[in-house]
Amino acid sequence: MSVLEVIEAVKSMSLPERERVRSVLDSLSASKMTGEEHAMEKLRAAGLLINRPSNPAARSSVTPAEIKGKPLSETVIEERR
Repeated sequence: MSVLEVIEAVKSMSLPERERVRSVLDSLSASKMTGEEHAMEKLRAAGLLINRPSNPAARSSVTPAEIKGKPLSETVIEERR
């Protein structure tokens, strides 16, 4: 069966049948992702994670926040002692 034949077959299906096809296709797509990729995709879908800019110039334009006091690394080292 060709892709066009599959598309035409799906078009002729009822809504519940099309939803089932979508569910199966989604699970097939998700199964090709690693566990980490799948988790990241779920976080993005929930709006809890945004993509970082892939352009290095855009990333360099981000300035770190200034924090008062001693560096966090020093605090961690002190607390471990």
